[in-house]
Amino acid sequence: MSDAARLASLAFAGKPGGTPYGKFSISPQISQSIEQQIPAAIMDTAYSAIISYAEAIYGINKRWSSWAIIRLYYASFYCLKTMMLARSVIPFNSGGEMFFDVSTGKFLKGGRSSHHWNWHSVRQTVLKHDWFTSQDSEDAYTKLRTYRENVNYTHAFPDPNLHRCLVTEELDLARKFRVYRDDTPFTYTYLNDHLAVAYPTKLIFELDSTISGLGYQFEPERLQHLHALWNIRDRCPLT
Repeated sequence: MSDAARLASLAFAGKPGGTPYGKFSISPQISQSIEQQIPAAIMDTAYSAIISYAEAIYGINKRWSSWAIIRLYYASFYCLKTMMLARSVIPFNSGGEMFFDVSTGKFLKGGRSSHHWNWHSVRQTVLKHDWFTSQDSEDAYTKLRTYRENVNYTHAFPDPNLHRCLVTEELDLARKFRVYRDDTPFTYTYLNDHLAVAYPTKLIFELDSTISGLGYQFEPERLQHLHALWNIRDRCPLT
């Protein structure tokens, strides 16, 4: 748990029993102390996102489909979480999953678990007009999460419905990477047989743009680790 999430959880713990979320507020001083921790949370979570994505790409190249699916899911999970943080929407746990929207001072109901977002609540924040909080994005995320759950929790699971271009022996992953990255009209992002790779790729470059816009950079040690993992002849996102 990041310090931002921990402080939000402590603040929410002060809500009197029976008080509706909408009528509970915290002081500007407490809100400011939470907000001050957001930059560190952004960079830690963004690092988890790009590490997961780089490991997934390595897994695809090695034909480790199960490992790749797990890491592709986590790349998407951390991308979404980071972009919430970048807009001052903090996911946290306090006896249940919650969001704290710093810009409005409102607490919102989170999902039934940390991996099952309450998308309705997310769309009540400043994020409501972003493509990655759309119904299409929610559906893609849910499918990818289901793929990951099948790998992690069942002994006999169906392989994700990947397009032949992602499993052929003539796989040119660098070319597909660029196609998914540059998919401005979202042609592949939500297609069932492409989304397992296309959706996380679209998210990771949305995150790349977000981090660049904030002017944030990773420490040299993290950059060195990323470059060691990255195995596509193209720029590694977030570097």
